[in-house]
Amino acid sequence: RQHFSRVCADKEFFPIMANKARRTLYLIVAVNIFVYMNQDDLMRWFQMFSVDDGSIVSMFASMFYHADMMHLIFNMIGLVIFGEKVFVNTKSSVWQSPYAMLLIYLGSGICGASGLVGLSHFFDAQWRGRMHKNRHAVTCSNWLCEKVGLNWMTHSAADIYTYLFHADEAIALMHFKFVRRIGASGAVYGVIGARLYTSSFSIWHCTMSNLEVLFLIGDISREFSMSSINLSSLVEGLFHGDGIDHTCHAIGLLSGVIISAAVQIVARRRSQNSCQNEQRQNQRIER
Repeated sequence: RQHFSRVCADKEFFPIMANKARRTLYLIVAVNIFVYMNQDDLMRWFQMFSVDDGSIVSMFASMFYHADMMHLIFNMIGLVIFGEKVFVNTKSSVWQSPYAMLLIYLGSGICGASGLVGLSHFFDAQWRGRMHKNRHAVTCSNWLCEKVGLNWMTHSAADIYTYLFHADEAIALMHFKFVRRIGASGAVYGVIGARLYTSSFSIWHCTMSNLEVLFLIGDISREFSMSSINLSSLVEGLFHGDGIDHTCHAIGLLSGVIISAAVQIVARRRSQNSCQNEQRQNQRIER
């Protein structure tokens, strides 16, 4: 496949769009820096309480929050490097559109934050299932047990047993539900997901270099291997992890791939329509 091969391209249109895409990319970087400089005040303003607080505004605002300066620097470097290759260095007007960039960045960030809320409910359901199982094991089916309140006592004892012998899971669950939201990496990983997709399936983008491939394989493998998918992995991540929410990264990456597939469909149809219109015009000129 030839790099940047496309039929019926307007030579004057794409540099203009590339400039718009680059300005939008650096505007996103500027917003992230501004938010980081005023993060404490903004967190109080948007009521950034926890992953499970249910606030849509809080979920949206979390896409621009960073844990520290190094977190901000590495995220912005990755955003610029991969954002340039996806949205600027391309011959597709659809991919160079600021709307495509915002759709992938914001869409991946929202999906990452929403995925964490969904996982919070999933882990909570797992915990309730464990408690129900332990209660069921000591439930007396005789009618007299209910009359004298024996089941109430056995259920209370089962709950105490569950919290004592699975205290690590209870602590990990509470930490996950009430930890402060910081979701900028989910949005950045959405752009990385877009780079993965366009490198493989888009004729308007260049393929990845060997260095890019090695870096992304190692990084993505690490993110998925350290993601929490059940209570046991949640405990492992809390007590033996690095304090990074790899699950949000993985969800953002997958969201970026899926959204990129939708953008690619629009780009392909736009290209086909453009080619057909130009062919009709050429036929009219020849006549």
